[in-house]
Amino acid sequence: MKKLLVASTAIVAVAAVSSANAADPIKLSVGGYMNQYVGYVSQDEDGQENFAEVNINSETELYFRGSTTLDNGLTIGVNIDRYADRNEANGDDVFLQISSDSLGRLRIGQTKGAAYALSHSAPDVALGNNDGDVEDWVSDPGNIYSNQTHTASESNDGQKLVYWTPNLGGFQAGISYGLDDGANGLNTVLEGPVDVGGGNTNSDTAWDAGIAYNGDFGGVSFGADVTYQQNNNGGTTSVNAAGNRIENREAVRVGASVGFAGFTVGGSFRDTDNEQNVADVDSMGWDLGVSYATGPYAVSLSYLYLEQDTAPNAATQHEKQHWVLGASYDLGAGVTLVGSVFHAEYEDGTTPAANSTSENEGTGIVTGLKVSF
Repeated sequence: MKKLLVASTAIVAVAAVSSANAADPIKLSVGGYMNQYVGYVSQDEDGQENFAEVNINSETELYFRGSTTLDNGLTIGVNIDRYADRNEANGDDVFLQISSDSLGRLRIGQTKGAAYALSHSAPDVALGNNDGDVEDWVSDPGNIYSNQTHTASESNDGQKLVYWTPNLGGFQAGISYGLDDGANGLNTVLEGPVDVGGGNTNSDTAWDAGIAYNGDFGGVSFGADVTYQQNNNGGTTSVNAAGNRIENREAVRVGASVGFAGFTVGGSFRDTDNEQNVADVDSMGWDLGVSYATGPYAVSLSYLYLEQDTAPNAATQHEKQHWVLGASYDLGAGVTLVGSVFHAEYEDGTTPAANSTSENEGTGIVTGLKVSF
């Protein structure tokens, strides 16, 4: 933590003492993307649930970004990303960044942690297998806590102070610190003081750190990372409403990818202790995949497996697994045609009875257009 504070203070100090400032004021540019999908999914009607077979899904974001370089060499940038088709009041990635080649990058605001940017995982060219895309089509009963929906480091866009070192011979490290405000993780906009030891028994601090390497060796690219994350025990109580002991949540993950002759092979593994700060409720997950790209065409195949203890020190686990076969074709001008075939299974380790609302299984096919602008 001290290294983060020293590095961030140094960057801010250098910016403050600059006497000459002939740089132009920041002007924002507008960009973004729109993804529109149509698909057919056949899934179980557990517990008399009746899911739509043909569905339509979309995701749209607008970007407002700009930067300026001061006479002292520091680049000051702003980033404002807003969802345009969701009921998301908090937006996505809203931060100020101070950077230079020699001092690294410092971000302050609502953004992802340092470890997330360093992560490597299985490649996907259409629907993502490790970011919640499959759950948009096959209903997830939700017995695996939302914090363990992927094998990447935590992806919540919350209030943080984030620092990455300069890239030194392919190596780069990062660390971030933020406030974990209740069950919303780190994605709550803070409008005042947060009580981490009194009235709000779910609030406290969270941080993550990691190191990654990326390099090329005679036409073969290689990347790997190791990251760590901790969500500290919130409040003053030692047990939650269910009577379970509360402990710090800790997660360690590793990832790697190799690219050669148009192929990319990648995967990752994450092990978490005390999921959602419940002592002795552990989870793990891994993914593995391969992709191939040539000209405007690309295909990929990936698999994801996640499990979580049903209770403290339990011998049974909730399980989630799915595979995704994807293809894409670049039509030019920022337009890409994509398609995926996928299968998902969600199994409840507590009540695995037939016709249970806590389990589901489904197979689907989805096609759509991804447009960037």
